[in-house]
Amino acid sequence: MISLGLEDALVESRWPWICTMCGKCEINCPMEIGIVDAVRRIRSLRDRQSVPGILHQGVTAAMETGNNLRLPKDDFIFILEDVAEEIADEPGFEGFQVAIDKKGANILTTIHNKLVNTHTEDLKHLWKIFHAAGEDWTVPSENWEGVSWGYFTGDDGAMKIMAERIYEQMQKLEVKTLLWPE
Repeated sequence: MISLGLEDALVESRWPWICTMCGKCEINCPMEIGIVDAVRRIRSLRDRQSVPGILHQGVTAAMETGNNLRLPKDDFIFILEDVAEEIADEPGFEGFQVAIDKKGANILTTIHNKLVNTHTEDLKHLWKIFHAAGEDWTVPSENWEGVSWGYFTGDDGAMKIMAERIYEQMQKLEVKTLLWPE
C-alpha cells in the first residue's frame, strides 16, 4: 500500500492492528525488511482515539493505574500470594513465598498482565527457577505491568512513561537487575 501511495488508507486500515508483531515474517523476509518496526510506525500514525478498542483501553488503563487490567494493588498482591501458596504446597518448595517489594533484591521482574488474569499457572515456572537457583528477586506491587501497551500501539509517549515507572521501581527498591519478560 505504501509503494502505491496509499499511506492514509494503510494508516486507517485494519491490517496493521491484526499483526501480532511477533517478528516471524521479519525473520523469514528475503529482503531483510524491518517489518515489525514498519507496523509499529504505521500504528503510531493513527489518531490515538482511533486505535482499536481493546488496545486503546489497555493503554488508557495502564497510564491511569500502572496496569492494563485496572487491577487494584491489594487484589494483585492477593493473586501473587495465592500462587505462592500453591507452590509452597508442592514437594521441595515448602515455605516458598513470593518476594513483593523486597528492597535490595538482585532481580526485579515485571509480570505480563495475562499471568495475573487468566494464566496464573505460568507464574510458577519462573518463580520455581528463581527458588531452585537461590536467586534474590522481587516483584513490584505497583507499576508491575510487563506489557508495553505504548510499544504495541505505536504510542512512544506511553511507552516512555511505562519504562520510566519500572525504572523508578528499581531505584526505589534498590534492585540491581531488571528482568522484563515481555
